[in-house]
Order: sequence, then structure tokens, then C-alpha cells
Amino acid sequence: MDLTRLTPMLASKTALVVGASRGIGAGIARELAACGAHVILAARTSIAENAPSFGSLGPILPGSLKETLVAIRESGGSAESHSVDLLQPKQVETMIKKIRQHHEHLDVVVNCAMGFPDSYEGSISDSDDDQWQSMIDVGVRGKYLINHHVSKIMKRQKDGLIVNISAGASKIDYYSPIFRIAMAAVDRMTEAVAHDLRDDGVSCISLWPRWVRTEWMLMAAKNPALGIQVSKNDLATSDSPEFIGRAIAHLAADPNVKSYSGHIIPVVALSHRYGFSDIDDSQPPLDDFTKTWITKLNSIRKTVKS
Repeated sequence: MDLTRLTPMLASKTALVVGASRGIGAGIARELAACGAHVILAARTSIAENAPSFGSLGPILPGSLKETLVAIRESGGSAESHSVDLLQPKQVETMIKKIRQHHEHLDVVVNCAMGFPDSYEGSISDSDDDQWQSMIDVGVRGKYLINHHVSKIMKRQKDGLIVNISAGASKIDYYSPIFRIAMAAVDRMTEAVAHDLRDDGVSCISLWPRWVRTEWMLMAAKNPALGIQVSKNDLATSDSPEFIGRAIAHLAADPNVKSYSGHIIPVVALSHRYGFSDIDDSQPPLDDFTKTWITKLNSIRKTVKS
């Protein structure tokens, strides 16, 4: 039985989810709210009419801050929303100042915002920098700006959890260079933030989701002409966006979460560590990729510490 449905694990906690208009971020926000947290939603797309397209020429992506906010409130949760463009540093600073003014405590911050490439495939010779802004400026620099500003709040509090959403794709040569670079940069950022805040009671962790049934993935699976290959098996074995939210809820409720600070953790590994399932009561197995990289990452940490 999944206790997240019965017990308000995060009652009295406040969480900021950046990238909450759709996809993984929206799922995380819904789940944290379901677990009792007050959720601050942040993203660029405030209403559906302002949503970006799938790639440079594809259809408009569904989802907005307004829709996530309504979904949470209609389910009995507590939330507020802030429109922010991560490409505009002043907007980020202003948003964090408003949050600090209106909330006594900021317990959890989830960095999830990032654009997606027109194609995951490609080598350095056939992949230009047209995806640099969405992958690096939003997906890496945006996370850096959020981490920079919220670290000041959490240092004063002497506690807090920062979660950066990354991907094991940084270790797989199939993916395009920019995507691999972005994910590797996020993981290294997590390690750096954890190190810098190690004496302030603040934890920073990178999470690696698997395939996730986001609006983006479902659109790609339905329409191969969009250029992203999503097989029937990918779809059948994918996780819900809420599954990642459950992982974060368990981390946030864990009194020993500081022992994981600086770690890069596959979401499925946390599912088995804490014993939670997805919204359909399924629990993905610990696959070979996950087991291999858990071993490698733990080995690297031991080497660095020694």
C-alpha cells in the first residue's frame, strides 16, 4: 500500500517547482500537493495560448501554469503560480524575492525546466547549436540561477532540499552532444551545490527519471513525423510524471536526506529504496542500466571522499 495516498507526508512544507506548466514538472507539482505541501508553481507558459511548439515547426504543446494550478486546487491541494522566463535573470531574482517575502520557509526546490531537441540523435558533426538556448541557457543556466538565489534562503534557514532533474542520457552515446552536455552539467552542478552548502544543513540531489509519459512523449508516440522515436515498448514501460514527484516527496520526508546530498540517483532506485509505486500501482524493476550506474556512481563518490 502506498502511504502517500493516506498520509500528508509534506504537511506544513512549502515547495517551489520550476518548470511546472507541463510534463515532469507539472506531475511533480501535483504529487507534492497531494502529499500535503503548498506548491509554488513557476514556468514561462502562464496560459495555454502562450505555449511553445513541439520542436521548431511542430504543433503547440499542451499545458500551462494555469492548468496545473487549477488541477491542484480542484483536487483539494494548495498552490500558487509565478510566471518567469529563465532566460531573464532579473525575472528569476524578482520571483525569488517575492517568495521570500510571502513565505517564512522554503523547504523544497525542484529544478525541472528545460527545452527538448528536435531530435535526440546526432553527432557533433551533424548537430549545430540551434538547441543551445533551450538545453543549455534554460536547462543549465536557468537551474544555476535558481540554485544561486534559493541557496541564500536555505542557508539562513539552515535546512532545505534542492532537487535537480537530470537524466542518465549523459552517459549514453546515442543521444545528441548538446543533450548529453546539458545533463552532465546539471549533475556536476548538483555535486558543486551540495559541496558548497554541506555545512549549512542544505541538501542537493540529482534525479534521473526513465522514459516519462509527458505530453511531449505522447505526442511523439502518436505522430512519428515529429521526428522523435518512441516505440510501443518505450510507452508501455514508461513512468507517469507523478512517479518522479513521489520520489521527491519521500526524499523531502526522509530525516536522513542529508546523507544523499551530492548524489545522482535514478528514480527507480528510490522507488525500491522507499517502497513506493507509480499511480497505477506498478513498480519498475531495477534494470541493468540502473544497477550498473548506481555501482559506478557510488564508486566515484567513495574515490572522491577517500
